Amino acid sequence: MACIGLFGGTFNPVHHGHVAAAHAALDALSLDRLLFIPSGHPPLKGDAGLVPGNHRAEMLRLAVGDDPRFAVCTYEIERKGPSYTVDTVRQIATEMERGTELIFLLGSDCADRLDRWKGMDEIRSLARFAIISRDGADLTPLPQEMFRVPMGPVAVSSTLLRDALADGTDVQDWIAAPVLAYLRAHDLYTRPRSYV
Repeated sequence: MACIGLFGGTFNPVHHGHVAAAHAALDALSLDRLLFIPSGHPPLKGDAGLVPGNHRAEMLRLAVGDDPRFAVCTYEIERKGPSYTVDTVRQIATEMERGTELIFLLGSDCADRLDRWKGMDEIRSLARFAIISRDGADLTPLPQEMFRVPMGPVAVSSTLLRDALADGTDVQDWIAAPVLAYLRAHDLYTRPRSYV
């Protein structure tokens, strides 16, 4: 039976921490494949400062390169209206072979917001959850149906990276070289602005 990881987020922009989390999940959960799912219009975060989805998807592709264990799923950025995880998980589940196990990956910062997600009962019926614990943080007990993915410390966040890019700070240690070249070529994150 195949086991597929679903890694959702804004990835605004993708950085080494995201890729490290994906590798940690592959190992800890024995995943056969992992799908990065850049959000379209996240209802709990809003669109302010969110770079268009086509750019975020392309930067994800550049970040993972030709590793066959990774793919980028663009359902949410192609869908009109708010991006609800339940719609995405439902669509992916219908396309998978019978018996495929889906595991939805969450940052530890999102775990306390699950009760606000639309269609949570349906999501739980289609996928299990795994919480990514950065630097051993948030080691509080998890519900029995959840997994924990431990990973090492991450010295960057997308917010920190956006601020550094807007300030012209060198960020080559935080982001893959092809991603950095892409965002520079498209003049992304060079100054605080709304892309909506």
